Amino acid sequence: MYNYRGKAQQEWSQVRRKALWAKLQASLGHKKINLINFTELSHRFNLGSSFYRGVQDIPLAKIVGSVGRYQDFVQAFLPTNESMSDRWQSVAAAYLNPTSRGLPPIEVCQVGDCYFVRDGNHRVSVARHLKLPIIEAHVWEYLRPVAGLALGVDIDTLLLEAERSNFLEKTRLDKLRADHTIRFTAPGGYTDILGQIAHYQQILTMVDGIEMPYHEAMTAWYDMIYETTVQSIEQAGVLNSFPNRTAADFFIWVIRHHQELEKHYSQPVMIEEAVGDIRKEHRSSRLGQFWETFLRWLKDLSHGR
Repeated sequence: MYNYRGKAQQEWSQVRRKALWAKLQASLGHKKINLINFTELSHRFNLGSSFYRGVQDIPLAKIVGSVGRYQDFVQAFLPTNESMSDRWQSVAAAYLNPTSRGLPPIEVCQVGDCYFVRDGNHRVSVARHLKLPIIEAHVWEYLRPVAGLALGVDIDTLLLEAERSNFLEKTRLDKLRADHTIRFTAPGGYTDILGQIAHYQQILTMVDGIEMPYHEAMTAWYDMIYETTVQSIEQAGVLNSFPNRTAADFFIWVIRHHQELEKHYSQPVMIEEAVGDIRKEHRSSRLGQFWETFLRWLKDLSHGR
């Protein structure tokens, strides 16, 4: 009788080598290999309720994450540690043995055309390794779309693109200021700027005594506040030391720091003074600490804390 358990052990050795190679490639910065954490995705995108769609055959290649065990697997559901060996091999033996009673359908959450495993991570791992095209699954669908979902994508990247899309739809900045430089490297910035524009609209309305149209206020904010501040940042020469950050990133930091200075001194402070602090902190090699503080603030903002 054919030794399916022995064949399963051979397949386990192969899949573990694949996992180690994938982790090595990731450590060298070649590609992202993490699965998406559905719990975090659901929380940060407010996915809402799901609807049961019955049992379906779904493409294995469209399974991009897990509800609870996203850290136990990488890339194409490659197992990350030896503790999974017995369970993985038992599942593999069942797949390899044509006379076995088979395995029950897995359970998945569906968002768009992507899926996340609720139950059956080992079955998905084995099926992917054996290059099966589809797998039977109980499907619970979430109707709210999340653009950009794909294997290995970072949730912060998804949030950033969603924020940017919403920002451009509301402001029409791409049409009103086609050469604009507003692009962020972390979530939270676009949301903060929308708040600034709304506040600026209120101020202009109070000054003029009539309702200031939103897009007029937006272009006035861009020309008078954003552009002049960015010019000061560029003149400070700090951007050259941080090639992975943008002028918009530093704009948020400057505005936030400007507010802190005014609160500290209890009097108006010129925006150039806040920019000057960037130059001063950069020269004293402490800007890295301020930058990390800024990134933590952005992360808290994107989580709604």
